[in-house]
Amino acid sequence: MTERYAEVAVTLPVAGRFHYRVPPELEARAQVGARVLVRFGPRQVTGVIVRADSPLPEGIKAIAISEVLDADVPALPPDLVELCLWVADYYEAPPGEVMKAALPAGSGIGARAVIGLTDAGREAAGETGSALPAKQRAMLAKLAQGPIAVAGQSKAMRPIIEALITQGFAEQREQRARARTRLKQERVAKLRVTIEDAREKLGRAAKKRLAIVEELAAFGVPMTLVQLEQRVPGAKTAARELVKAGIVDVFEREMNLEAAATGADMLCIAPPVLTDEQAFAVSSVTGAFGATFRPFLLHGVTGSGKTEVYLRVIAEALELKKTALVLVPEISLTPQLAARFRARFGDRVAILHSGLSEQSRLGEWSRIRRGEASIAVGARSAVFAPLANLGVIVVDEEHDSSFKQEEGVRYHARDVALVRAQRAGAVCVLGSATPSLESAWHAEKATYTKLVLTRRPTARPMPIVDIVDLRTFTPDGEAMLSAPLRAAIATSLAAGDQTILFLNRRGFATFVLCKACGHSFRCPHCSVSLTYHRHSDRMNCHYCNFHQRVPEACPSCKVVGSIERKGLGTEKVADAIAEAFPTARVARLDRDVASGSKIEAVLARVARREVDILVGTQMVTKGHDFPGVTLVGVLCADTGLNIPDFRASERTFQLLAQ
Repeated sequence: MTERYAEVAVTLPVAGRFHYRVPPELEARAQVGARVLVRFGPRQVTGVIVRADSPLPEGIKAIAISEVLDADVPALPPDLVELCLWVADYYEAPPGEVMKAALPAGSGIGARAVIGLTDAGREAAGETGSALPAKQRAMLAKLAQGPIAVAGQSKAMRPIIEALITQGFAEQREQRARARTRLKQERVAKLRVTIEDAREKLGRAAKKRLAIVEELAAFGVPMTLVQLEQRVPGAKTAARELVKAGIVDVFEREMNLEAAATGADMLCIAPPVLTDEQAFAVSSVTGAFGATFRPFLLHGVTGSGKTEVYLRVIAEALELKKTALVLVPEISLTPQLAARFRARFGDRVAILHSGLSEQSRLGEWSRIRRGEASIAVGARSAVFAPLANLGVIVVDEEHDSSFKQEEGVRYHARDVALVRAQRAGAVCVLGSATPSLESAWHAEKATYTKLVLTRRPTARPMPIVDIVDLRTFTPDGEAMLSAPLRAAIATSLAAGDQTILFLNRRGFATFVLCKACGHSFRCPHCSVSLTYHRHSDRMNCHYCNFHQRVPEACPSCKVVGSIERKGLGTEKVADAIAEAFPTARVARLDRDVASGSKIEAVLARVARREVDILVGTQMVTKGHDFPGVTLVGVLCADTGLNIPDFRASERTFQLLAQ
């Protein structure tokens, strides 16, 4: 019989793919996209099959795949595997690491070689061990407490272990490591025979077992034992007798998790009437369904109703039995946008972002994979969502730098989304009020179809922008508030409205120095100034997270009490604002006080108008919709122009316009 070989990408930071032999008993399940357990060096690791039938290169002796981890359906669909291989090739990343990024975090399984006792070894350890040399008796005693890993054993221990194996007291075997995150299992029951045959076998005497059979027949699909127990007390025990009689099958399956929750206070109202520009945009995009790949750039001013366009386009895609993917730049935006999608589409929306627990993310990923959710909303990693029959991909705020993954596998989610749409023959909509220069260039060259939204749907006027020259209006106090801004905040508070203050620097003081000798405190790893955070009383590096306390004496000149904290950050501004407006409710939104679900909590407070003044970094500029906000103040608006980045001017414009 001809042997079959598969190419496997192991989920490790190693280049290339590796050939493994497919054992006959695993051939049916060894499909492209299936997770497998394979030996790689001295250990067993998780891999993904990228080619199910691949010729073995000359001079290679392949070892067998140990196990296929996916029972029925491969974890990754074939088109997603091909996308991952493209990402690995284009961004020069290890293919297994890209596959790992596409799989739910914590779902990988590994195994290691261990030494354990045999039955003879256990007997020797308990009874006749005294006949063995002292070192072997000591090793038997150690093994009696549990298996030990082969890796890491010293040279002195290896002859002792080998001697025990030779005598039949110990053996080397594989020990499987459980996945860190996995769906819970539930026991379910289903009828193995027809209801008529079951009644005939049981007769009328077995009332409880007959009641179980009747419930299973009425339910029509497998029923959990918990459900059966609720309807027929004592069903768990009686089900064992039905299994023995061959009437019922009891087996385990993955428990379906409920959809991840979204904030109820952010739900939107019924679909509004579209403006002419919105209607034209919707018809243009939906008119491209069914054709070849076509990218659109939706250039709409802030508040012009781009989200409503997305909703209408996706509704049309669902009518055509297609799925949709929506990418947002920040996880702080995901709950708000997902809530609007849930209000329109219910639990067909799945949420994918790092703010969820690993268990919740696995549950949402599984709902998508099973086809229970047809819309995926998430941050950049959601570009790998396992959606089938993809019809439309939306990249909201496409200009945002957060779409660029800077750690591990480096990729740009916007560009990967375009390639995925191209491969799927889907429509891709890039939306922004301030498109990136490259997207604007593609639209100008007609590579992308440009759609514009020039006005707001509710006839709200565009905001009045005042540029305050700080040479004329010198800021007072620690908050860098000019007289016009201070007066505007007071007016806003008096009217019962809300204010957002934006400063793109977190912390309390942006640099710390000695006033005696001029010594400045810098990160020893990154050579950048350390930022002082008063809430933790530490200086932090915002690049590598190095931190240290502020010393009493200067480490350079040894003068005590000469350390000064200079510069401006959101922490200092929030404190100064609270002092300047003591009756106002002030909140802060930056990485120091909010991450994951805490971001949603702060935004929910703003939406409920429990916050009068919100001070924050870029998080407050990411397309939030708060009707109560009537004033936005940008502190030190031109500082972004001085950042040593070739996109500094572009990003400063985008931040200010947003």
